[in-house]
Amino acid sequence: LWLLLVTGTGGVPLEPREVPEPPREVPEPRAVSDAELRELSEQLLAADSNRAGPGQLELNLQGSGRLFARVSPSLLAVPTVSALLALLDNYEQRPGRAEAEPPEELREQQRFLEAALATPVLALLERFVLHKGLYPSAEAFRADLHSMWFGLYSRSGGKVLDSCGFEHVFVGE
Repeated sequence: LWLLLVTGTGGVPLEPREVPEPPREVPEPRAVSDAELRELSEQLLAADSNRAGPGQLELNLQGSGRLFARVSPSLLAVPTVSALLALLDNYEQRPGRAEAEPPEELREQQRFLEAALATPVLALLERFVLHKGLYPSAEAFRADLHSMWFGLYSRSGGKVLDSCGFEHVFVGE
């Protein structure tokens, strides 16, 4: 009788019913103080195991030439560096020309994001923003990071989508 009342079909449900997941406990977003930001930035710097060490990088500071006079092959082999280098030829330098995003370039973006997220620096940042309740989940943080870095926007008065945060910051548009 109970099943008949619940399903209305003599005990056989008409359609499978989804079992709702219990709500996740997401902390209320909390303000981040200047002291916390200072401490976090120091922790991020200390956690950066991918940065160039002594003798791995020689800069040309004269301005008109290439910035990097020499880069050690061992530095180029670091996963984040090699993934970043693969992205550098993906961008149209002139404003007003739409950015193309063929599948291979989208895969390069994903590889870079995965390499960056595998570093102690971004793991620490992810823990911080989740602990502070600034994102409801790691997935939301990662999606927002992808959008900030690779989401296209217009720098040509809204005519076309011709830029992204990654191009602006890392490629030096």
